[in-house]
Amino acid sequence: MTAMGILDLPGPVFTWLDQWLSLLLPPVASIAFWGFLCAMASMELYRLLSPQAVIAKLKVALKQSQTQLNSFDGEFADAWPLIRRMLSLALRRIALVFPATIAASLPILLIVVWLDSRHGAAYPPQGTPVQIEVAGGFNGYWTDNAGDRTPGAQIIDQGGQEIATIPLARPVPEVHKRYWWDMLIGNPAGYLADELPFDRVQFNLPRPEVVPVGPSWMRGWDLIFFVVLLLSAIILKFVRRIE
Repeated sequence: MTAMGILDLPGPVFTWLDQWLSLLLPPVASIAFWGFLCAMASMELYRLLSPQAVIAKLKVALKQSQTQLNSFDGEFADAWPLIRRMLSLALRRIALVFPATIAASLPILLIVVWLDSRHGAAYPPQGTPVQIEVAGGFNGYWTDNAGDRTPGAQIIDQGGQEIATIPLARPVPEVHKRYWWDMLIGNPAGYLADELPFDRVQFNLPRPEVVPVGPSWMRGWDLIFFVVLLLSAIILKFVRRIE
């Protein structure tokens, strides 16, 4: 049973655009593009939804309050009005930016969910074994895609009896029974049947390498994406004068 969650709904549009990008750009540049696009969407959404003029005034007032407190040379009890005003301004600023910050995180969440689904794991070459972990004392053995067979796992109990075969229609690190939170982010490979005596099967699949050189931890999609996302967001903040 395959399913899409609410956060997966834009995925087909992203995939369609990514397929066009793959005709023009190498994988590294394509991932970097998504990082920049995500930063631009997030920062512009934040700018539009937050009261920029009010935040700018609060920022100036908070700076003045901090300066007054730093230059205060009296008893600690006498400093409380300054401390209270500074905390009040800081909390008011947080309250003003919080709703827009939550809304601005939505583009990041949507694209990260999609990128992880698209580039998070891959099938191994045919004939390569895959380590499988099954809860409840069962053993799992990888069945690759020989012929027209869908790769997956054969689950066997401690007595050597086959309990189930789990097809893996998409390369994902885990298949489990369906829970309520799967309505947010679905498992593209589907879910285990409720009547099975185990709740999850984990596949130690290889991670696609976008960067051909360097240590293994920096060859995936995530480092490139988040570095470009962070740098682009900082640059956009100054260029667009976002408070």
